[in-house]
Amino acid sequence: MSEFEYILDRINDAEFGDEPFHHIYVKDILSDEHFALITRSDDVNIPNSENTEDLIRSLLKRNYKVIPFPGCTTSVKHYLKCYNSGKWPVDTQRLEGFGLAFRLKQYQNQKIKDLIEFLNGDAFKSAIEQKFDISRDNRIETAIHKYSTGYEISPHPDVRSKCLTYLININPAERTEEQDIHTHLLKFKPEYAYIGEFWKGNQHLDTDWVPWEWCETKKQTNANNSLIMFRPSHDTLHAVRLKYDHLKFQRTQIYGNLWYTDVAMALPPVPYSEFELTPEDRNSLNQRFKKTVTYYRDKVRELTDPWSKSQ
Repeated sequence: MSEFEYILDRINDAEFGDEPFHHIYVKDILSDEHFALITRSDDVNIPNSENTEDLIRSLLKRNYKVIPFPGCTTSVKHYLKCYNSGKWPVDTQRLEGFGLAFRLKQYQNQKIKDLIEFLNGDAFKSAIEQKFDISRDNRIETAIHKYSTGYEISPHPDVRSKCLTYLININPAERTEEQDIHTHLLKFKPEYAYIGEFWKGNQHLDTDWVPWEWCETKKQTNANNSLIMFRPSHDTLHAVRLKYDHLKFQRTQIYGNLWYTDVAMALPPVPYSEFELTPEDRNSLNQRFKKTVTYYRDKVRELTDPWSKSQ
């Protein structure tokens, strides 16, 4: 039996919350011993850096790798140019910048390696599938990530290929709960609620990121050593926007997903700009979206035949 089996019990015992959407939020998901071991380890607790270039070198030396990730670039050179100039070539209606995402590829600490292997294993996968009543085929992916300042994903419910999302805060610095580095759980403002209903009724189409001002934050996952876990749906809006001093510590998480294996990784989305409606448009949504739905349905019909037949 693994020494990490207690994590399954804490997940099984967790009660569901429904504000702003269906999820579980578990404080102290790791034991005090395991949390201290992780956050004090050389794998996670990176010494202060003189500048961002030094920080990146330090992370790469400790077996982190820059990875493709939403809200991030894989070009260190491009990131440094934008970071140093303060000029970010982004869709300014939704974003203010982008960052670098680093994934730990090799572990100096054997117990941390054992933990990540456990969180990628059959026992954990089976437990969370049962918790969220998941029966479709899927694969699991869990890893340790760090994120530089600038990293941002505007509100979104996750793509259709995501089966489950889970995040554990393992920030090595003190008082990180007080910093604005945490995941926002959001809800559409009443005047934009029709977007969620559109996503709900057109599951053969993918979702899109939307502007922050279309939503309101209901909760943030501030607590260190806490887990947030949810099954993506039309209403699971979440977002993150980092503006912090990453030279002293980096936002660090155990990041995980279940991914459906019976659907394309990404379906063509209806762009958020399609939802910028006048009050008159909102009073005739069926007519407004009839053309849009037909266009995008035809575009993905060959990928989503089971869904298109039911629409």
